[in-house]
Amino acid sequence: MTYTGDGNEAGNGTFAPKKAARYWTTLEPVVTAAVTKTARMTGREPRSLYPVATAFVLWAWQTKGLELDVTRMFRRRVVEEYVHRGMGSFTRGSRATYRSVLLIIVDAVTPPSELPFPIPRSDPTPPYTSPEIAALRSWASAQGSNVRRRDAAVLLAMGFGAGLTTRELLSVRTGDIDVRGDDVHILVWSGRPRLVPVLPAWQPGLRAAIGELSDDQWVFRIGRTGVRSAQVTDFLHRGHTTELDVRPARMRTTWLLTHLKAGTPPRDLLRIAGLENLAALDRIRGFLPSRAPLPPTTPDRTHPRD
Repeated sequence: MTYTGDGNEAGNGTFAPKKAARYWTTLEPVVTAAVTKTARMTGREPRSLYPVATAFVLWAWQTKGLELDVTRMFRRRVVEEYVHRGMGSFTRGSRATYRSVLLIIVDAVTPPSELPFPIPRSDPTPPYTSPEIAALRSWASAQGSNVRRRDAAVLLAMGFGAGLTTRELLSVRTGDIDVRGDDVHILVWSGRPRLVPVLPAWQPGLRAAIGELSDDQWVFRIGRTGVRSAQVTDFLHRGHTTELDVRPARMRTTWLLTHLKAGTPPRDLLRIAGLENLAALDRIRGFLPSRAPLPPTTPDRTHPRD
């Protein structure tokens, strides 16, 4: 049995989460499987589990980029990361409550023998195809207002053009973008500070956005009072309904793959991507048509033309 709202039971016994409504068809099998098994093993009411499990699965899938799989998502280390990084707007008490419920679900659905092991690296978030990128460009230009069209354009530009994570792109202010000269660069402060060159195909959107904004404003969704990973989801939720999968995690994979195809030296790519080791790039290499080995370290070529 399922429930509705943010933990509120409806007369028809269905669950229709407000913030995740757009993605519920995609998320529902994983959430329901976890809730059903936990309720059966612990005797807890499903209505107390659904809102917490839904919020967590949405974050793990959209922001963390994990595969929609119960045992790969519901792991202690992922729960701890969600509580510390994905619940910035929650009170301390709410974070403690969510953590407690999520760990109960972890104990119920994840085999004990798997708990100490990291999430497998064999299934990275898949990149977008060329038709999918074209569809996202059309989606951005079809938004219902100038403000939404600008926000959609910069979301794609910072995702596809600079490979920024959700939190990184939400942290970018106008002063962090250098549009002087022929190229555009983004100075990333959150996470691993670095200077990222924007791919030429995505520079016009950022140039246009900067031209409309004053100094020291958020580039994506101006007027915010802080940074929360859910702000991308909120933006998508408030727009016109779309079946497109709009995720910064997939944009980042696409950006990494673009650089690998162009022959950007791995060490240079690690630097501008804010990554620590080549294993992260080796996962993306699986999406190369020939599965060729990573290119050797050669002089800097961090700016592919497509």
